[in-house]
Amino acid sequence: MMSFAIGQRWISESENDLGLGVITELNHRSVTIFFPASEETRMYAIATAPLTRVLFKKHDHITHQQGWQAKIVDTIINNNIALYLAQRLDNGEEMVIKEIELASNISFSQPQDKLFAGQIDRSDRFVLRYRALQHQQAQFQSPLRGLCGIRAGLIPHQLHIAKEVGQRIAPRVLLADEVGLGKTIEAGMILQQQIFAERADRVLILLPETLQHQWLVEMLRRFNLHFSLFDEERAGDFVATEDEQERNPFDTENRIICSIDWLVANPKRMQQLIASQFDMLIVDEAHHLQWSPENPSTAYQLVETLAQQIPSVLLLTATPEQLGQQGHFARLRLLDNDRFYDYHAFLQEQQNYQPVAKAVQTLLTQKPLSAVQKNAISDLLSEQDIEPQFKVLESHNEPEKTSVRQELIRHLIDRHGTSRLLFRNTRSGVKGFPQRIYHQITLELPKQYENTMKVMRSLGEKVERGLFYPEQLFQKMNDHAKWYEFDPRFDWLVTFLKNHRTEKVLVICQLAQTAIQLEQALREKEGIRSAVFHQNMSIIERDRAAAYFADQEQGAQVLLSSSIGSEGRNFQFAQHLVLFNLPSNPDLLEQCIGRLDRIGQTKAIQIHVPCFAQTPQALLADWYHQGLNAFEQTCPMGAMLFEKCGEKLQHFLQHPSALDGFADFIKETAKQRAKLKDELENGRDRLLELNSNGGIQAQQLANQIAEQDNSPELINFTLNLFDIIGVEQEDLGEQSIVITPTGTMLVPDFPGLKEDGITVTFSRDVALAREDVEFLSWDHPMLRNGIDLVLSSDIGKTATCLLNNKRIPTGTLLLECIYVVESQAPKGLQLNRFLPPTPVRLLLDSKGNNLAPNVTFEHLEKQLKPMAKTMASKMVKMVRPNLEQMLKAGENLMMLESKQIITQAKQLADKQLSEELERLTALKAVNPAIRQDEINSLETMHQQALQHLQQARWRLDSLRVIVSQ
Repeated sequence: MMSFAIGQRWISESENDLGLGVITELNHRSVTIFFPASEETRMYAIATAPLTRVLFKKHDHITHQQGWQAKIVDTIINNNIALYLAQRLDNGEEMVIKEIELASNISFSQPQDKLFAGQIDRSDRFVLRYRALQHQQAQFQSPLRGLCGIRAGLIPHQLHIAKEVGQRIAPRVLLADEVGLGKTIEAGMILQQQIFAERADRVLILLPETLQHQWLVEMLRRFNLHFSLFDEERAGDFVATEDEQERNPFDTENRIICSIDWLVANPKRMQQLIASQFDMLIVDEAHHLQWSPENPSTAYQLVETLAQQIPSVLLLTATPEQLGQQGHFARLRLLDNDRFYDYHAFLQEQQNYQPVAKAVQTLLTQKPLSAVQKNAISDLLSEQDIEPQFKVLESHNEPEKTSVRQELIRHLIDRHGTSRLLFRNTRSGVKGFPQRIYHQITLELPKQYENTMKVMRSLGEKVERGLFYPEQLFQKMNDHAKWYEFDPRFDWLVTFLKNHRTEKVLVICQLAQTAIQLEQALREKEGIRSAVFHQNMSIIERDRAAAYFADQEQGAQVLLSSSIGSEGRNFQFAQHLVLFNLPSNPDLLEQCIGRLDRIGQTKAIQIHVPCFAQTPQALLADWYHQGLNAFEQTCPMGAMLFEKCGEKLQHFLQHPSALDGFADFIKETAKQRAKLKDELENGRDRLLELNSNGGIQAQQLANQIAEQDNSPELINFTLNLFDIIGVEQEDLGEQSIVITPTGTMLVPDFPGLKEDGITVTFSRDVALAREDVEFLSWDHPMLRNGIDLVLSSDIGKTATCLLNNKRIPTGTLLLECIYVVESQAPKGLQLNRFLPPTPVRLLLDSKGNNLAPNVTFEHLEKQLKPMAKTMASKMVKMVRPNLEQMLKAGENLMMLESKQIITQAKQLADKQLSEELERLTALKAVNPAIRQDEINSLETMHQQALQHLQQARWRLDSLRVIVSQ
């Protein structure tokens, strides 16, 4: 029987949110209790009152109703009322506090306090909490963290670069892959790893204005990274008021994308940007930054100033051969001005590495090394005695020779001149690209268009450029006329689509209006399932259009896109590309083709260009095809030749009927292209490419991530998390489900879950085909934040269960304790690599013995049954003295367990950081690309890591009381 007295403080076991109650009335049958925090009154029968007495112990902290806190020195019970001798935390004053004076708002955070207060959760939530701890630990220590969650195919060279650079301290590199090889994806993965490692929080991306939305979408869709787009309208929102000074707009967001042209045109914004602080700078199209020793451009100087004050810098640029050696040097000096201080010294150093590159090529082809090559290798590996390795290469022991070759190649790559600063892959070095087949469809120019041109010329308007999209010139002169009713390109397109009913077709137009009118005509006149995609649509509308096009069964056969469709979206499930209006320069053409020409495309790409005879579009198509071969092959030198031949090309385009010399012009272009191609090929640094593509290790990395995709552990945990939180799930088939919030969820908002729900998948292939579907992985914020949500809340902190095992006597009491060993340290140390929050499970019997080594969590879980809450509260009260003794035994065991875990973490940290420090120090002697500040940072990190790990502590996270029946 409970012992009640007026003035005592109790809490309700059935209504935990009422707060701390006080007994106001009492008789031999009932007790009345008032809860001041919620202003509620309850009356209970004394025999069955669902109440728990709240008594604090020595060293507990309590809160007075006036708001101040105190630490209990001693507890005295007088006439069943508690008196607390306590010391105030604010002024140290000692005083006696009656329990009726305690604050009525109360919450119990310690699992044992919650248990003894009757705040007992369901057992399945305890299981969820423990598994969340296990998965959190595994992910912190996973070498794949930050790499597996990207919505992209698993391309080995991209993964290699991302892992190599992303795990560095303050990486500063030049990403110079050829077009189509994924520099943006590499930069995103590097950034994501830096964010996960808590080394980058504030990030700035500078790029040409035309690429802003592409990057905004890429970062969000591929990496779930939210950026803010800054322009004059956004920056202008922060104006000075009478009361306060103008705020720096760049201090208002952590992740910012803005146009470098806008900054150059606005010196005030440029100075505000320089005054703000960032952790990482990413510059796309960095080859546009003009530099010479005497006259660097304003854009170059801005990036140079930012690069000097921002720790991490990623430059995305054209291949070095396209830049020229001086342009290449200009990019490198942005990364390390101390290292690349003199252009002529740089040229000399580049020459010194040519013999080494040739030696590596000889090793790769398994040919004998020449004396010159041996000398070059010996000079670069001067700290090693490599004569024994040369002797092995001259022997007949093939397995040993293979091992020595691989070891020498690895060491040479490590010491290569710019290999730590520069990563470059070429299409010739990376396999897996499809064949491209060009089809030119030459049609007669309709009389309606000819008449339009004549009228416009008579009005003094220039129409030559308009011949690239004559449909809009006609529309301009004839508002309500339907150009597609007489345009032979439309008739050709209809026939083509009907002849290829089962195949996906991407049609790219120059203008949004053309795409909109074509889509309407195809749908209304021919009943062809089509979707439209243009810059005036919202991102959500574009996603829906892309998803409709991607649907293989009920989706659109054709997607009609404006030129924005050539930016940032990939449709490698399609093989037909129709260029309804030909792009105006080779770079835009490559962007259009690149939407289909991606690694992962399994079929040859068919490129169709319908154009009118003797028009600028037909001439440009001939120049692209016969001069640049830009339709059927990538043309890295295309922009260079377009600029070089621009004046002559424009002359022919403006006079399409005056073709004298045009054939010779095309031949000369083709000749220059072949010459430049040979120069690029001869200038290729295969040693650098070998370092950039990662070789066998890169393929193994891709295989490891593929194995983790769609794993049963991921799927089971995620669905269980949704189920217990109360998220509604509807299986759509095709490896996707719709999840929507409900009114009965454990939490008011689940991270990343929209009010109208979202569609998710665990399949990378489904996510690649449908951009409206979220790709769930351990890296996805919904999973990471969902785990944090569980572990930062009280979900599953306490539970009780019945054990159904006939071999164990009825009434046997067990206590399952989950402790966590963790360290608290500055974010940049990234101690979670060595000691993530580590769960330790103890299964204690009444004598304090730990049965966990012999009874696994999964095996025990199969034998447990839920216990009714009323029964659970009564049982806990009855065995509380036993549980308190078992908890003390658990604490003694944890002291030993935690010491062992902390020692292992220190040994791991010491080993990994020492090895990396020794490697970098040795490399610096032969490779000046190793920065001294990187070595200094690593030394400091080494010392601080060991200090903070020594201070690691443990805590009780959750517990479950088990009674056999």
